[in-house]
Amino acid sequence: MKNNMKGTYSYKLDFADIKLEKAEISAFMGLGEIPDEPFGSMIDIAIELLSTNKNIEGGFVIKPVSEVSIKEGTITIENETFTTGKMISSFLKNSEYAALFTCTAGFEVEKYSNQYKNEGDFVQSYVIDATGSLLVEGAMELIYEKLQQMATLNYLNLTNRYSPGYCEWKVVDQQKLFSFLPSKFCNVSLSESSLMSPVKSVSGIVGIGKNVKYLGYICDSCKSLGCVYRAKKMYVKH
Repeated sequence: MKNNMKGTYSYKLDFADIKLEKAEISAFMGLGEIPDEPFGSMIDIAIELLSTNKNIEGGFVIKPVSEVSIKEGTITIENETFTTGKMISSFLKNSEYAALFTCTAGFEVEKYSNQYKNEGDFVQSYVIDATGSLLVEGAMELIYEKLQQMATLNYLNLTNRYSPGYCEWKVVDQQKLFSFLPSKFCNVSLSESSLMSPVKSVSGIVGIGKNVKYLGYICDSCKSLGCVYRAKKMYVKH
């Protein structure tokens, strides 16, 4: 079959398709799967507010990989070299292509979170923020599934997805990553300090190739303490 792994793809997502569960949000916040009151009602409020969100979207640009150097801890895509660190570069070995992605839950999360914070309700603000974190991760799982379908049609495999800021990959490489994306791709922009806007956005890279592997759970070998997956004590299921 002719290989069609190239191009730019973007998708608008519905909140209902993400299937965000109350028990998942509660567990993520460290409350167990069945939260006590008033947290249960606060989670309900967060879900209700964000369920009207029409600005959840994500996408990716697929580019050929020029080289992966585990020794140097780098991956070169076209003429741009990313210093991902030895761990991520080892996970990306054998990549023939790379999908450079971004995904956002939109400005609604920070809008409602700030609204409650300004009213002095810091707990409800935090609950909305935590819900937004899981919302964008759930959205990115759907984007990953879109990429998986494309790879399967071309008899190729995918690696896990990796983001700047984790596993020794410096956040400053966001600038290189976004240079491959159209301006304000999926309504996500990048500041000079490499922070994304809206806040509840993710970006990163997925390796694509005949001989790449999806490794599943890797948190035990990662030193990052602020990762959403470590907090959930789980790996992303694809």
